[in-house]
Amino acid sequence: MAALRNDPQAALELGCRIVARADVDERRHAEIPFEIARDGDRTTVWRAADAYAQQADGRAARWMAEGAASLSDPDGIVVDRLTLPIFIEEYDEDRWVASHQDWCIAVHCDDPARAVAALRAALPRLQCVADDGSIVSDPSQLTGPPGPVYTPNYVAVDEDVPLIWLDCKGVVYPLMARTVLEIVIEELRAAGVTRAELTTPGAD
Repeated sequence: MAALRNDPQAALELGCRIVARADVDERRHAEIPFEIARDGDRTTVWRAADAYAQQADGRAARWMAEGAASLSDPDGIVVDRLTLPIFIEEYDEDRWVASHQDWCIAVHCDDPARAVAALRAALPRLQCVADDGSIVSDPSQLTGPPGPVYTPNYVAVDEDVPLIWLDCKGVVYPLMARTVLEIVIEELRAAGVTRAELTTPGAD
């Protein structure tokens, strides 16, 4: 592992290979290269979460939480670590699976009207976010799943909270979650919201 400390990308790729190929008990060995990779590249948390999520491994929840928190600006828009959380369930003794993800973001700020405007501006953009975090041009032409790409089935804004909700059928897609959060943050800033906290109601 010492050689990997000078090559975060190699460490990340090793971690992803371990998760993809190892059985559930051996996947824990991916944690060390992931930690090494994170020291060199903070975006590693999202790739680690995605690697575990693809195997429905409960370890995805911890990395998703770190990813959400990594988008925070302590002096501006703060993202609670349990925003768009992945929920885990005990499958059998010492084995936890990533069962589903909550796709709701509430905005807490001193100017709810601006927050609502931002969420309304984000809505059409969020409809185009794919499961791998990319942006597609026309989600109505997609077939997933089980097709090659999946985008939200529906997106809605609740002006009373305010919050935005994505109907993703509870699927676990950390890379989609990253792009969703980045879009919401971008639109809040564009609307003039300089300080806010993003949370998922009920996440604990």
